[in-house]
Amino acid sequence: MALWLPLSAIIPAIVGLLVAPFAARVRGLYLATLTLALLMLGDHLFREWRSLTGGSGVGRAPANLTLFGVDLSQSYRIGGYVLTRQVTVYLLCLLVLIAFAVAARNIVRSRYGRSFAAVRDRDIAAEVMGIPLQRTKTLAFVLSSGYAGVCGALLSVVVGRISADRWNLMLSIDFLAVVLIGGMATISGSIIGAAFVVLLPRVIDEFSHLIPFLSASGVTGGGLTVDEFKAIVFGLLIVVFIVAEPRGLFGIWLRVRNYFKAWPFSR
Repeated sequence: MALWLPLSAIIPAIVGLLVAPFAARVRGLYLATLTLALLMLGDHLFREWRSLTGGSGVGRAPANLTLFGVDLSQSYRIGGYVLTRQVTVYLLCLLVLIAFAVAARNIVRSRYGRSFAAVRDRDIAAEVMGIPLQRTKTLAFVLSSGYAGVCGALLSVVVGRISADRWNLMLSIDFLAVVLIGGMATISGSIIGAAFVVLLPRVIDEFSHLIPFLSASGVTGGGLTVDEFKAIVFGLLIVVFIVAEPRGLFGIWLRVRNYFKAWPFSR
């Protein structure tokens, strides 16, 4: 793990560095189109490059959970507690999340973070103020690619298989839902959005038997399947938050916090 976890950040960062000169030349809808095109290109490449990826539906086994000679895939007893593989992976992901969130918060407060925000809001005005657009956008691509690489490596460990079928357009839509529902341009909002997007389908599964128009197959009863209902809910939530609360759940939390902070003098 001391080898593959850092490499899972370094190699995607290099790929981001190679893509950045092309992506930095476009913005807005064109940047979104370019990102979608890269996703489709990568999906096709991973499906056809069977000698590397194992092909569609087969994939590869994830990396070993061995850190400095300690096999983290085994169960360990610490006092009266038993750490299973699932608990160990959870704690590992939690530590990486905390470290990356703290690092991201410090980056946001630094000179580079202010440059990112300026280029994001008004790139022409940022360039007039002396911020180099090419270098700033390239650094943003490299950092985000490194973050995504580590998350993808840990996701493969959690899932238990590396297959091109899992990294597809639907996963990108889930990421979009995380950002829009949680709150754009906020670290806390991304964490809240991720928790919401992961937990909501499980809540729907738990109470699906109480919803009359849902069916397990969608054929015998003629109703919606649970997966179709989840997609509809996510789509509606994205529309509602874009129209009603662009800051997402984090914005709602800020409103509630500010209200009770000033209570009973709040209006």
